[in-house]
Amino acid sequence: MAKNEDYDWINDPFDEKKIAEERERAGMSGASKTFVLVAVLVVILGIFAMLGLLLFGIL
Repeated sequence: MAKNEDYDWINDPFDEKKIAEERERAGMSGASKTFVLVAVLVVILGIFAMLGLLLFGIL
């Protein structure tokens, strides 16, 4: 009987609705994922462009 009295019914760790809400809040939206992907691609292309310019002695 003591176990039932100690159980926290408000902050139920096995509540599937709360778990789904927390995952949704923690996740990134589609637009922000796209922005991060584009930014990473621009940085990588910039690094390759600078390396190419350095290798050919243009810079």
